[in-house]
Amino acid sequence: MAAREVTERVSPAATEPVARGVVDFLGGPVGRFAAVGRQRWWTPLRVLISVALVFLSFGFLSKARCLEGVRGEDGVIGLNWSGNRQYVAACYNDITPLYEGRGLNLPGFPYAFSWVEDGLTRYLEYPVLAGLFQGVVAGFSRLTYPLVARTPLIIAEASWYFALTALAMSALWVLTIRTVAELAGNRVWDTVLVAASPLVIVHAFTNWDIPSITFAVGAILAASRGRYATAGLLTGLGAAFKLWPLYLLGAYLVLAIRDRRFVPFLTMVGTGLVAWLVVNVPVMVLYPEGWGEFLRLNSERGAEWTTVYAIVDRNTLLPTLPVPLLNVLSFGLFAGACLAILVLGLRAARRPRAVELIFLIVVAFLIFNKVWSPQYSLWLVVPAVLALPRWRLLLTWMTVDALVWPLLMWYMMGAENKGIPSELLDAALLTRLVLLTVMVVLVVRQMLAPVEAEEAEESAEDRRMVDA
Repeated sequence: MAAREVTERVSPAATEPVARGVVDFLGGPVGRFAAVGRQRWWTPLRVLISVALVFLSFGFLSKARCLEGVRGEDGVIGLNWSGNRQYVAACYNDITPLYEGRGLNLPGFPYAFSWVEDGLTRYLEYPVLAGLFQGVVAGFSRLTYPLVARTPLIIAEASWYFALTALAMSALWVLTIRTVAELAGNRVWDTVLVAASPLVIVHAFTNWDIPSITFAVGAILAASRGRYATAGLLTGLGAAFKLWPLYLLGAYLVLAIRDRRFVPFLTMVGTGLVAWLVVNVPVMVLYPEGWGEFLRLNSERGAEWTTVYAIVDRNTLLPTLPVPLLNVLSFGLFAGACLAILVLGLRAARRPRAVELIFLIVVAFLIFNKVWSPQYSLWLVVPAVLALPRWRLLLTWMTVDALVWPLLMWYMMGAENKGIPSELLDAALLTRLVLLTVMVVLVVRQMLAPVEAEEAEESAEDRRMVDA
């Protein structure tokens, strides 16, 4: 069986011009007498992991300018963000400033720390598992930093914390690549689009998003193998880290209704709920204010810089929507999109793949949500590659989406500091929306294609279907 799977491996160079150019650059296509699958060391998985490590290193280097330290008059080394470095070098990340800003540099439980801001008592604003992850890495950072401080290197404690966080998340990203390679099946080389994504360079270490992606991709793989309890467990843990893995359940609900098989879905929901409660209830009981900070902040914040609502605000004379109305509008649009996806999934000629539905749901959330922090786009990479492995289109979208980050940083500098005008940022944002719309249309057309046309275009051996 293993030999059969290897010999039937599909090269994207057969259908993708961009991939064909890469293959030609590396030496040309495989000849008919080539011994496929005989390489002892450079297996596809090891190549993919090597590519992932290279791009993770690029991601670390993209934040390096914000890691430089400076020794103060008291001898303490701090971060050197002089001259608006975080914007000029587009190296801003949440990890380094929140180390001290959220009390992670101090002993104690992350959700016990508070501070007063504009007369309001504030707490750590991340879901519980994300806060625990930050706290564990911070504890190890505090334990080991005295050894770093004795070296001649000028490394701030927050920079050391960033390095350890990046190391931990890099390990999880390698695990993610391993999982995606499994999901890609005979189209294993499509995983290059994940490992070498431009979004990895700019956003791998902007925030704590990689662990949630690892949980979500693991849940998809578990469901594809019929391990619904494991899938639910990973979904619940993912939702305890970042909210978005919860939306995976929407895709499996569509498939459950279509197949009239509700036990696997209910198993996922049950185990996911138990996992989420086990993580959340202790913090909810012992630190209710800290636990509720995530919900409070998200209910009270306005539209983020790169959302469709911010684009409308910057380019029209319409009044800015009050936050309560914005909450209702964004939720209503997302709920309406989810209802449309449900109808589409039920009416499609063939049974949709879970990743197609997940892709549509995540796109709908990003477009209609009032907050689209630029690193959120990293969530979409794996579903997009598995649902629509069109190299040229995906690389174009990921490149444009990656460019949104430096443009946003330069815009945030302000006109008084020679920041770029809003029109340039909005042009990139609208281009991103157009590309995502094209991708959505292609996935929908793919789902609605007659079964005969689908089989003619892509045989069952060409790509493993994620049926769970």
